[in-house]
Amino acid sequence: MPLIIDGYNLLYAAGVVSSLDGSGSFEQDRLALLELIRSVVDSEEIRQTVVVFDSAKAPPGLPRTVRYHDIVVHFASEYADADEMIEFLIERHAAPRRLTVVSSDHRVQRAARRRKATAIDSAHWVSLMRRKRHAQDKAAQIPTKPLAPPSDSEVSRWMREFSDVDVDQIAKELKPLKRSTPPPAKPADPAPSEETSKKPTPDNPFPDEFEDEIRQLGSQLGGSIFPSDYLDEIAREFWDDGEDPPK
Repeated sequence: MPLIIDGYNLLYAAGVVSSLDGSGSFEQDRLALLELIRSVVDSEEIRQTVVVFDSAKAPPGLPRTVRYHDIVVHFASEYADADEMIEFLIERHAAPRRLTVVSSDHRVQRAARRRKATAIDSAHWVSLMRRKRHAQDKAAQIPTKPLAPPSDSEVSRWMREFSDVDVDQIAKELKPLKRSTPPPAKPADPAPSEETSKKPTPDNPFPDEFEDEIRQLGSQLGGSIFPSDYLDEIAREFWDDGEDPPK
């Protein structure tokens, strides 16, 4: 959340005023205030924090706007006072509803409320921020409590609950299942031998005397009804290639 802080107003409210008794200077007080702001504002908000000081007590030769770590610091040299510059910043702010203005000056508070910004008294703001930081630091210092060992009664109760558990049986069930060995691959069929690859010789469907009977029949009819070469060709179809049929 963006912050606009009335510098000297907060300085007095926070009691950072060593310059009043002569033990310090305004420059030291300003640095102390900026360190106080850094210590109580979250790192996300500190980059959106603007502090405005009157220019009357500004260090000579210092630019009107400086950056102290992540805090933007303005010296209101071109304005009547810091209040006037804060009013201008409120009026020009792009998101005034998200803005918080820290000042006890009623004029500044009214300017903030006109723009729907949050106005908070300086003393109240620094008190809230200090309590918040203290709570955060305290929470960070709390050690983590170690877990206490179980009591005897708890041990007895768990022993009763699990007394019938068979640890060995559980261990067996948790063992990975043995993978079954795949059957050996079927051997390939052997290459056919010369004997097995040879085609069987078909039986001659005709009786041995068939050819003679045909020839005799042809003679009786005055000549063979089939040429002898044709009969030989028919006979060879029932024998292996290259062999002559029996006569």
